[in-house]
Amino acid sequence: MVFLDYPSFQFIIVFLGAAFGGELAILALSFLVAQNVFPLFPFFLISVLGVFSSDTLWFILGRTKTVDKISKHRYTVGTVSAITEAIRRLSRGNHFLAFIFAKFVVGTRVVIIMYVSRTGMTFKNFIRYNIGAIFIWLIVLIPIGFLSGLGFNYISHILEDIYAGIGFIFLILLVFVIIQIWINRILVQKEKEIIREQNL
Repeated sequence: MVFLDYPSFQFIIVFLGAAFGGELAILALSFLVAQNVFPLFPFFLISVLGVFSSDTLWFILGRTKTVDKISKHRYTVGTVSAITEAIRRLSRGNHFLAFIFAKFVVGTRVVIIMYVSRTGMTFKNFIRYNIGAIFIWLIVLIPIGFLSGLGFNYISHILEDIYAGIGFIFLILLVFVIIQIWINRILVQKEKEIIREQNL
């Protein structure tokens, strides 16, 4: 693609993908790093900046009156409270672990960040906990995508069949999805326990 020949466009793509694309965007972009589309070290730094920027946006929005009203609405209050309480129990009240869980459990990142912003957490502490969680999250995801890209190149070259390489990619994605489902199932079980306790 012609626009990828311009570093500024590359950086914008990585920044937006990391900020708003979630796990799949990070994996896809990491795959492209292995294809030498993006340089690895700048990719990592811009990914950190992108995720941190979007997290900061959610943290600030979490303190607005609009989000406060939405979180207290009768259709959302139960879900929000169940998710946040489940994360709190899994992390045993440790804010750093809570941020890590929020990164890895699909669909909880924004909810948890907005929630902690309304608990009186200072922006300084938010930065401290969140930066560490971001680094751990990316250090796990980027190698998965990168090694998938290397594996794709290797298998396609050895077998001289691009479809074998594509099959390898689907296998990696399948393993990743299974792990995500397992993590989400743990959270759902915690949510059900909390809801049962609330109904007693």
